[in-house]
Amino acid sequence: MKYFFLAALLAAYFMSNLMRVSGAVVLPPLARSMGLSAATVAFLSSLFFYTYGASYGVWGVLVDDRGPFVCCGASLLLAAAGCFTMGVSSSVLAIGAGRALCGLGMASTFTALLMYCAYAFSRENYPALVGMCLVIGHSGTVAAIAPLGWCLDIIGPRGVFFALALAALLLGVFLLLSKGRDPRLAFSTRRLAVKGVISELAATALASWRLFPLRVVMLTWASTAAGIAALQGLWAVSWIQSAAGAELSAARLCATLISVGLVVGPAVGGVFFKRCPPRYEKRAFLYCCVLNQLSWFLWMAAPHLGDATAIFGTAGFAIGFFNGAGYVFTGNAVRALAPLDKNAGIIGVINMLIYLGVIVFQWGTGAVLDLFPAGAPGYYKEEGFLLGFGIILLIQGWSFYQIMKVRAFY
Repeated sequence: MKYFFLAALLAAYFMSNLMRVSGAVVLPPLARSMGLSAATVAFLSSLFFYTYGASYGVWGVLVDDRGPFVCCGASLLLAAAGCFTMGVSSSVLAIGAGRALCGLGMASTFTALLMYCAYAFSRENYPALVGMCLVIGHSGTVAAIAPLGWCLDIIGPRGVFFALALAALLLGVFLLLSKGRDPRLAFSTRRLAVKGVISELAATALASWRLFPLRVVMLTWASTAAGIAALQGLWAVSWIQSAAGAELSAARLCATLISVGLVVGPAVGGVFFKRCPPRYEKRAFLYCCVLNQLSWFLWMAAPHLGDATAIFGTAGFAIGFFNGAGYVFTGNAVRALAPLDKNAGIIGVINMLIYLGVIVFQWGTGAVLDLFPAGAPGYYKEEGFLLGFGIILLIQGWSFYQIMKVRAFY
């Protein structure tokens, strides 16, 4: 029965990834039809991450205290309300409100999933299990580009939003009804006050930051995840169209390869890190980060290296692959460095940092793109992409340098 509940939590995590990245397909056409600036498009996309990131740590504390089934089930009901809001009205206000509600509702899924795995399965199988969860969850990012685009063409935005609302509603109700089967040991029945949750979150954040290896994990995870979210979740399709002159369908398919890499990377990383001796983990992680950075350089150079669309696809797959493989290490490092009963809270703090980065990176790249006007809303110049993401790569490079100062991650 534990695998059945695992499948339900995986489905919720799959949906969170799909909704997170869907802005790359939904929002650029909106910009063209309504004459919105790049900064406005980035702001609408980032509304998901405002609520997602702001509530992630709170959900982490609640998952530690109340267990994954109750928290994930309740949050899915909020996501269903957000999808329904976007389905009822296609106005800018409704899309913004719906994105914000979906972000709030999907913020518990990853933390709840990892907490369930930590309690329901053995520690020896945890790295491979995390890899498998990331593979299936990140399949949602694959579905969010080309497949979602096809669905939009067939049944329209309202049909898609109503289908997502129904799926989130059913999953949420199922998990709430199954709360008695939650394997979280000795979860508290005490009444939680808002002040207590915030105090516990602040204490968890401070304790995590003071432990240098965990701080490096947090910074590395945040900079890489926020960077790929800004690319994959908003600008990838537009960048390929602008720099390579690709058709929309070809650009969507090419951008989907980022998501494919995010699916394959954790699968390979899960097997590798399970077999990697602890004394070599730091070196392996550093190599993974360096290859990730080189993949970004290939992406940025793609328009000048021949078949730009093919090179964009290859580089995008590599970016997704090495990010995904690195996530297995960072998730396992948190499991090794932090107390088990604080894992969800620490993962929540890390993801708050990640999505603070996503907000800054998405809105920041939009502001940079507006410095290079292309003459029509929804179209952007390559120079703006290079400058905006060049700054992101400098931040990532600094976080990778910190890895060399850590003695070990166990």
